Amino acid sequence: MNPVSIMQGRLSPSENNRFQFFPHDWMAEFAQAKTLGFDGVCWFLDRDIPDFEPVRDIWADEIRLKHIDEAIKILPIRGIDTGRYGFFGEDGRQTLETFSLFLPALAPHLTGQTLSVPLLEDKMPRTTAERQEVIFNLNEVANLATSLNLRLALETEWSAEAALGFLSELDRSNVGICYDIGNATSYGFDCPTEIRTLGAKIFDVHLKDRKVGESQSQLLGTGDADFPACFAAFKEIDYKGGFTLQAWRGENYLEDAKTQLTFVRKCLSSL
Repeated sequence: MNPVSIMQGRLSPSENNRFQFFPHDWMAEFAQAKTLGFDGVCWFLDRDIPDFEPVRDIWADEIRLKHIDEAIKILPIRGIDTGRYGFFGEDGRQTLETFSLFLPALAPHLTGQTLSVPLLEDKMPRTTAERQEVIFNLNEVANLATSLNLRLALETEWSAEAALGFLSELDRSNVGICYDIGNATSYGFDCPTEIRTLGAKIFDVHLKDRKVGESQSQLLGTGDADFPACFAAFKEIDYKGGFTLQAWRGENYLEDAKTQLTFVRKCLSSL
């Protein structure tokens, strides 16, 4: 059965009223995730913590890497969400420099071999020039990723057809799509059809639920996402990758995580 992981921050008290964040006591989440029955943890590169740089202060720190070695004895890191690292403009130049250090440090610690790269909101290319710059910079990162047996999964606001068009321009076998069911539902896309269209280009899946046209996440199964049909589509395309809960968390965040993991396991076992 496909492994089910949880995004960092979903098993910790909210910090600074943020919904998604890299938790201060990040090691504790590995043990908590195992206790709840998850198969892994998805690491989040959080660039919104004051005076903190997630690569410099974690992945370039030998002491922190030893802590990571201890954590992955409890549960593996099955995915990476690269967060707010951009691929055009000044962001793009900084990302290339940072990732040249990050990817070699990451590779020995990552079980899933896949990094999800959000090209969303202000990180989404809107002009032809931005699009070409993103393609150039992604190619540079993909070259390094290939040498380390890593894959990049792009999370976008595009339809399946538009995403495939972008991938054809990029033309890299180790670059695919991270499909976010909640985001796609909120955009009004027909998720099961999109999943079938993307097929083998889906490298990673984020699970959240939303109402059409709304950005607020809901507890899995209470929004507009058609999860039974989506999971049936994943079975049709023979998807072998993992699923990551990037889902709703409220005040009772541990209970929310447990409830939503049960929901996902039920969807998978029904196929």
